[in-house]
Amino acid sequence: MTGSARRRGFDAERELALRLWSKGFAVVRGPASGSRARRLIYPDLVALYHGRIFVFEVKYRRSGGPLYVEAEQARRLEEFARRAGGEAYIAVKVPRRGWRLVPLESAAYTPSGRLRIGEEELETAPTLEEFIRSVVNAALPLEGGESRPGKLSSQPSSGEGSGRE
Repeated sequence: MTGSARRRGFDAERELALRLWSKGFAVVRGPASGSRARRLIYPDLVALYHGRIFVFEVKYRRSGGPLYVEAEQARRLEEFARRAGGEAYIAVKVPRRGWRLVPLESAAYTPSGRLRIGEEELETAPTLEEFIRSVVNAALPLEGGESRPGKLSSQPSSGEGSGRE
């Protein structure tokens, strides 16, 4: 990765962290973000909102065409989310088009094992604003004091691994 590409990645991570923080999320950047640390599993960002946990791998996409995430990176993100009881996303910043949050479970794998996010997946993924609205609305109490269900409405409801039934 070139210096300017790494800089864009750091800037995108910082921007996403600040945007989520400004909307009431608690946000932490991974200590090894962008450093190719191999021994432990760290996502780029971890965000919490009223007991829900979201883990993000942040990507900056300057040009068209599919975006690929290395198999090991995707596996580590999935493992961290599983251990934390959270939801895993690939957060993609596209200049002049904003953020798209692709649920890890909706991305397809190539025969070589890499995660592939094509234009169609990006277009159908929630924007950052849609994601925030969905999470915040899910945390609002209904009449009688109950909360709304936790997962984003655009995701299939599997109920597995969340530990929050």
